[in-house]
Amino acid sequence: MITRRVNRRAQRFGVRLPVKELNGRPARDIYVVDLSSLGARLETDSPLAPRNAVEFTVVLPHREAATRFSGQIVWARPLLHLPGRFHLGIRFFAPNWELDRLAREGKT
Repeated sequence: MITRRVNRRAQRFGVRLPVKELNGRPARDIYVVDLSSLGARLETDSPLAPRNAVEFTVVLPHREAATRFSGQIVWARPLLHLPGRFHLGIRFFAPNWELDRLAREGKT
C-alpha cells in the first residue's frame, strides 16, 4: 500500500478550543480543532463558503484575553460521522509565528 505524505509549511497542533466570536457575533458550539501559525481548522454546525473572509476569537490556554484571528476559508467539508457538523479550513491572512512557539512549549 502506498501512503501519501503531506509536506506542510508549518506544523499543525491538535486542540479543541471553543470559539468565542465568529465574524463579530457570539459563537455557540464552534471549536478550533487544529491550529498552526498559518491557519486553523474549525468545527461548526453550519458550512461557510470557501473564499469568504472570516474572523474569530478564541482564548488560548495560559492566556486571559481572547486572541483574534482573521483569514480566508479555503475548504469546507461535512463530517460524515457527525451529521450536521462541518470542518472549515482557514488560511490566516498573516502568519502568527507566536502560535508555533507556544505549541512547542506545550501552551496550546
